[in-house]
Amino acid sequence: MRDALLDMIEGLKRGDLWVSLGWHDVKQRYRRSTLGPFWITLATLIMVSGMTLVYAGLFRQELAAFLPLVASGLVIWGFISGCISEGVNVFIGASSTIKQVPAPLTIHVFRLVWTQFIYFLHNIVIIVLAIVITGIPVTPVMLLAFPALLLLIANLTWMCLLLGAIGARFRDVPLIVQSFMAALFMITPVLWQPSFLPPDRRWVAFLNPFTYLVEILRAPLLGTVPPFSIWVIALIMAFAGCICAAVLYGRSRTQIAFWV
Repeated sequence: MRDALLDMIEGLKRGDLWVSLGWHDVKQRYRRSTLGPFWITLATLIMVSGMTLVYAGLFRQELAAFLPLVASGLVIWGFISGCISEGVNVFIGASSTIKQVPAPLTIHVFRLVWTQFIYFLHNIVIIVLAIVITGIPVTPVMLLAFPALLLLIANLTWMCLLLGAIGARFRDVPLIVQSFMAALFMITPVLWQPSFLPPDRRWVAFLNPFTYLVEILRAPLLGTVPPFSIWVIALIMAFAGCICAAVLYGRSRTQIAFWV
């Protein structure tokens, strides 16, 4: 665990490397396109529009109240699912770099999270548009989105590290994770809120750890204070998850290069 923590610290110190690599990944993916990364924003905007029209009718919600809920939920979920879906292959995808460049393996995790964060920043424009269109007042409560975002990033980082190490050893894990992402989307309150469920079934939503990761950021973005329990559980998840990821990564760190 000590070696894993030192490796993480060394990886953070190489911020110039993974930041530049992340920028390069974004530029390379949309090279020579007219809109560049804003194609992601356009695709998300179309999805938000369609989901709002369909699910507002299903849940019998007013469009003005439902639009910011869907917009913020889809943008946040895009950040979460992007990190998890690609995080399980983070070391496999960087196999050639791992074998050729003597650098901490954690730079590939930070590179992935940074790349997904860039996409998230492009999509956050949609949340701003939804807030302006529906007339949600801008209040100091929205500043809570910054610590909430840090907690979300901390949780996604240890998830990427943990899943990346497991995925490098067991090649069925990436396929399993990708298969479960669609089901996870449906049972996570992305297009709905736990309050939409009958009181005797809300426990289903709160058993899902991703409920807390979505709600802790969505609530302040929409001008409400997240419940104290959500902050506590997100902090516990970040602390316990970092320990678990550090232990597993510490045991497998020297073998990942051979696995990939």
